[in-house]
Amino acid sequence: MVVSSEFHVEIVANKQIAPEYFSMRLAGPVRLARFLPGQFLMLGWTDGLDPLLPRAMSIRRARRGEGFAEVEILYKVCGRGTARLAAMRPGRSLRATGPLGNGFEVPRKVAHVILVAGGVGVPPIAALVDALAGRMADRRIAVTVLLGGRSKVDLLCVSDLRRAGAAVHVATEDGSAGHEGLVTDLLKHYLYTQHPTPNTRLYACGPYPMLAALAPIAEQYDLPYHASMEANMACGFGACMGCVVPVTAHKQERAYRLVCKDGPVFDGHKILWDEHKTGVGGWGLGVGKLEGRKG
Repeated sequence: MVVSSEFHVEIVANKQIAPEYFSMRLAGPVRLARFLPGQFLMLGWTDGLDPLLPRAMSIRRARRGEGFAEVEILYKVCGRGTARLAAMRPGRSLRATGPLGNGFEVPRKVAHVILVAGGVGVPPIAALVDALAGRMADRRIAVTVLLGGRSKVDLLCVSDLRRAGAAVHVATEDGSAGHEGLVTDLLKHYLYTQHPTPNTRLYACGPYPMLAALAPIAEQYDLPYHASMEANMACGFGACMGCVVPVTAHKQERAYRLVCKDGPVFDGHKILWDEHKTGVGGWGLGVGKLEGRKG
């Protein structure tokens, strides 16, 4: 991966879209429009040193203008950094690096993708749905999205996903919308009743417990599984070594990879979930994890 140099982006809009959730649009270099679903930006402040470290934010979507690109990020206020972001007004600037990391890839032979997202893990999944919209319109692929949240206010981008052509199912822990319970239970029910075809793949982004719980489900149904991980990170390109994740490598040997540089998207069957949970690396990147989940 080539490390992007730092640049400034201007805040075009910053609005609250649900309790604790915000959408921010940023104007920057044209290259931002060439992002891959799953890639992210490191965003920092142009004034002062508090907070000191930049925040990792997944790109929801981007459009190219005349000599610039406009990107959107979605974030939840969960700490000092995101609280400061929420208070920023249009016209202000941020330091940025990116797009960073790898992204989701869906081979042409795949006929059906099941996408699972929890909370602010939605942005890269919604970006992937947008990228597949043309293939859906041509009936070359079917897209099923399962969204989970604590309540209905945590379900982001539902209208966007349906408008793009995806079949959307939701689960909330409090039963305020859709299936009452965890999105992983909703996936189990879906797979049991729908019987996935051989050319089906599973992609996911969300909190660590969700990503870890998906691995045995994918194994049970023999589904290729790719997970976009979250992690504590201070740089975004492998210098700080703060986002290590243990994986199974050649001949089943243990190896260590960096979420920012080697990910954030990994083969979910190769993650050593139990070891990762005990603190070998960070956590599980929908939007980073410095204050809960890329705060």
